[in-house]
Amino acid sequence: MRKLITAFCLALAASWTAAASEPADEPGFPGAHELAGLLIGSFSTLEQSRIEGWGYVESETVRIWPHREDGIWLYQENAFLGSSPDDFDPEIKQRPYFQRIIRLVELNNQLVLRTIYTLNDPASVVGAFADPARITEDQLGAVSCSGEVHRIAHGYWQSNFDTCPSGLRGAVRTVSRSIHTPQGHANWDRGFDAEGALIWGPARGGYVFDRAD
Repeated sequence: MRKLITAFCLALAASWTAAASEPADEPGFPGAHELAGLLIGSFSTLEQSRIEGWGYVESETVRIWPHREDGIWLYQENAFLGSSPDDFDPEIKQRPYFQRIIRLVELNNQLVLRTIYTLNDPASVVGAFADPARITEDQLGAVSCSGEVHRIAHGYWQSNFDTCPSGLRGAVRTVSRSIHTPQGHANWDRGFDAEGALIWGPARGGYVFDRAD
């Protein structure tokens, strides 16, 4: 966790002008490919759980539908495995708390539109991160949220989604903050009611996912 936060602070310290002029390595849609490279992989909150007593979560993201030319498509699956590493239950991996399809469309090499879709039959593809071919295009459901992800330096991206609708546990709106680095990502999701009161999610800070692969 400390490595991830330190890396992000270093990225923020970099010049915005320098970041804007720095070319990405990936040819053709370099920004979307760079962001996809940060999102794809296996991630865990194990270190944060041990140090801060947070729940233990694992996240898996893989690329799907590489033949499509209308963006980069990903499948993500997250599972809450226990209240602590000592309370770890590997069977819960088969009962993820969310599954989603993500589309990345490059607006320019510093800005990517990330659109999140539901799945039409998520239960039928649990564990598909191990076999992405199981995610067929007829699984693509409705748009649940969309927003821009900003490149702040080479390999460092951030997003602030403030207007995503939600029906979870009485919330009407989700606020999501995220930071993506080569070492992992930090995610702070909260649900609010119509009056702006916090319904679910941590009041201070979010989950820190370290890259595990």
